[in-house]
Amino acid sequence: PPRSTLFPYTTLFRSNRSCSQEIFFNLYILNHSYKGYQAIVVVRDITNELLVYHSLQQSRNEIQLLQNELIEKNRDLDRINRDLEEKVELRTKQYHESSDLAKRLFIQTVNSLTYALELRDPYTTGHQQRVAILASAIAAHMGLDEDTVEGIRIAGLLHDIGKIYVPSEFLTKPGFLPEEEYNVIKTHPLRGFEILKDIEFPWPVAASVIQHHEKIDGSGYPFGLENDQIMIDAKILCVADVVEAMGTNRPYRISPGINEALHEIVRFRGIKYDPEVVDSCCDLFRNRNFSWD
Repeated sequence: PPRSTLFPYTTLFRSNRSCSQEIFFNLYILNHSYKGYQAIVVVRDITNELLVYHSLQQSRNEIQLLQNELIEKNRDLDRINRDLEEKVELRTKQYHESSDLAKRLFIQTVNSLTYALELRDPYTTGHQQRVAILASAIAAHMGLDEDTVEGIRIAGLLHDIGKIYVPSEFLTKPGFLPEEEYNVIKTHPLRGFEILKDIEFPWPVAASVIQHHEKIDGSGYPFGLENDQIMIDAKILCVADVVEAMGTNRPYRISPGINEALHEIVRFRGIKYDPEVVDSCCDLFRNRNFSWD
């Protein structure tokens, strides 16, 4: 048969797409006699299939490329993470070493200040130590965090440091003091603040010291602060100071005893002294066997 009859390309092209468009096809020749022909030719257009296949293959290649890039990025991130972990570990170690050094310096500063006062007034040093023990116990009993408790303990160790400026005969004089001498003693919170204010403690030690004789009814000194104007650290120091002063012997008088001291703070509970602080202090002595040791 003539070629145009066996392979009618022109008709095929016109029916499927323009002549200028590239096409792909499979050609099947089947040996089969039919109406004088020796074979049957089957033409199957596979252009769209190939386009889809090529598109899928390109997508696979792009995905594989992205996967390879991700693998490499993950390796880079692992290296960065290891470097960061090493740096964090090093910085943490340096921080702890620096923190330990700072704490040692604080303790040395506190010890130096208390030693200077001890040389002049041995009683006041013992008083400060006992106030620090009781005040930190009260703070812990009230549920304050460990860092705050430690700050109160340090403030207790230094709360009377301003007495280094007070003549020792005023501090040990028996009986009632003349108003002029008592007014000199009342300056010790302010003097203590002036000594401590430039030391960079991690706690408000200087503020606690200047407020430790303030009362919630405004009858305290040096500023006559009331209620929430007084920080909790100072309220605790105030109660611990009163109980220790009344509960231990002094060079110029015999102690009236702990029971009398507790009676005193209960009598002025909610008037001069913070109720929660008073309750915690009394509970320590009456129910929890508190000891200065």
